[in-house]
Amino acid sequence: MEGTVQIGRAIDQHQGNGVSIHRGIPNNCGKDNEKRETQSEAERRIPRKPPGMADNGGMAVYTTPDPMELAALCRRLGLGAPEALQPVAAGVENSTWFLSLEAAGSPATEREWVLTIVEQADVEALQFPAALCARLREAGLPVPAPRPDPDGTLVHRLAGKPALLAPKAAGRHVLDPGAAHCRAIGDFLGRMHGQPPPANVAPRENPFGLAWMARAADRLATCLDAADRGLLGGLLTRYRALEQTGALPRGIIHADLFRDNALFEGERLSAVIDFNSACIDWLLLDVAIALHDWAGRADGGFAADRAAALLGAYTRRRAVGADERRAWPEVLGIAATRFWVSRTLAKLDDVSELTGREQKDPAEFRTRLLACRAAAGIPELPETEG
Repeated sequence: MEGTVQIGRAIDQHQGNGVSIHRGIPNNCGKDNEKRETQSEAERRIPRKPPGMADNGGMAVYTTPDPMELAALCRRLGLGAPEALQPVAAGVENSTWFLSLEAAGSPATEREWVLTIVEQADVEALQFPAALCARLREAGLPVPAPRPDPDGTLVHRLAGKPALLAPKAAGRHVLDPGAAHCRAIGDFLGRMHGQPPPANVAPRENPFGLAWMARAADRLATCLDAADRGLLGGLLTRYRALEQTGALPRGIIHADLFRDNALFEGERLSAVIDFNSACIDWLLLDVAIALHDWAGRADGGFAADRAAALLGAYTRRRAVGADERRAWPEVLGIAATRFWVSRTLAKLDDVSELTGREQKDPAEFRTRLLACRAAAGIPELPETEG
């Protein structure tokens, strides 16, 4: 087949089934290449050429699963035999594949899956996000849940690394969202924030919260000019002060609900994906992160119609208190800083050498931070809705 690599001979040696690896990039799987960095990850980041990195046309796939081991995992999960793997253009930390199963022994609803092999996190770090996805799915939210094994385990192992297998959701990423798309995102966040944390798993603090940002500021001290060091230092001071008040409600948050982590069929939200940053933190921070991407303009301002749609839908689901309303401009600034800093770190580490994808410009979110500091054109949180 043109555009694929057949590895049947290697699989025959394992007495497995023939699996083809596709080199093409699907249209609906673009991801933000400035993905996350916890402090420990930033320090040991990624070697310039990771050992064992698969040659997949420059895409961010580092680990190719052994066919026999993959087939054994599918059997353990009660699924059919693997037929084809297609690498997904994703972030720099995980190996992500679209997995197709053979038609024989696989119902039509269980033929297409997303396989994620996590390169730089241990099993424990994934327990909360995996359990949260399962919890949200049970609550009726459009979140693909990881497939459990007979023991109920959600995080598996492939090639000696943690792995997740979830159904491939229908829909496409929306590159130019309208008010209806933003309304759906606000409604999702409001519904999600009304859910309790998953049971029987330890809560997870924000891996990109205040402590991470302070460490990142130390690392960037010699890279930023005096003005930017002052800008970041001032934000950190206000962040600490707001954290110390303990006034903002906390709960489960996605923490990365950008456009490339949502799928739509028309104007209907069909799935929210990539919960790897999910944690317990300010609910308002989740709203701020989403608003920046779904309603933000290139000049640092916000599109009024999209912002009103997202925030209005959110407040119809969850009332926002007076403390949150007062802190709103500051929380928007904290959200902008999180991505200004992570993109600056990604640029410093030259992540594009690994992904083969153009890096995101840190200046975009620096501009957003400055706009938030000016408090000009910041959309207000509605008092009540409905």
